[in-house]
Amino acid sequence: MILIAFISLFFLPITKSGAAFLMGCPACASLCIIPFNPACDACILALCVIGPITTACFSSDTTISKIVNGQIKNVSIYELKENDIVLANNENKLTKVVRNIKSEGIFDYTKIILKSGKELSVTNEHGIIVLDEESNKRIIKAKNLKEGQKLITLDGVEIIKNISNLRIKDKYILETENGTVIANNIYVSTICDDMIDEKKNSDDLLNHWKDKHKRIYNKILKN
Repeated sequence: MILIAFISLFFLPITKSGAAFLMGCPACASLCIIPFNPACDACILALCVIGPITTACFSSDTTISKIVNGQIKNVSIYELKENDIVLANNENKLTKVVRNIKSEGIFDYTKIILKSGKELSVTNEHGIIVLDEESNKRIIKAKNLKEGQKLITLDGVEIIKNISNLRIKDKYILETENGTVIANNIYVSTICDDMIDEKKNSDDLLNHWKDKHKRIYNKILKN
């Protein structure tokens, strides 16, 4: 509690100057550039003071299925902005982008290649939606995926052919209201290690995740 109080005193006044992204909370940078933005304080409290989390991230070559003039269009992840409408799943459910932040450094990735040739590279902690032997949807950390597991794509269920590890110098922290998105035509979550219980049904896990993040996401999207 003493540590939390100290961090609170350190961070919260900084947000008023619009410099929080320079002070150790990059996940909220886009909100804290604007001075006196209440969503900046809310973000820092949720993500960097009360409950720091490991973020689920995509590589820069990822495309996301976005709704453009009423049509589905695959756009580069770096084009996405807050409040953009994107596909949430393979059944044409839609969701809003809450934030999309580029972070630079050296990051460990898992590269997934399906038998159809579809590829996706995500950070090791990223939650990937799989179908188990009973066809139940589960969310598995990318680093725990195995060849032969089934993923859901816009073209139907497909099999993982190959999994490899790599390091990339940047990542995109993409979050949606629904906690899911279609990336490279593959149905995946936008949640990460801190929330993932691989034994849970994915719908139950996603509902729990949405309840936890609803307040902060509502504040961000209103500002």
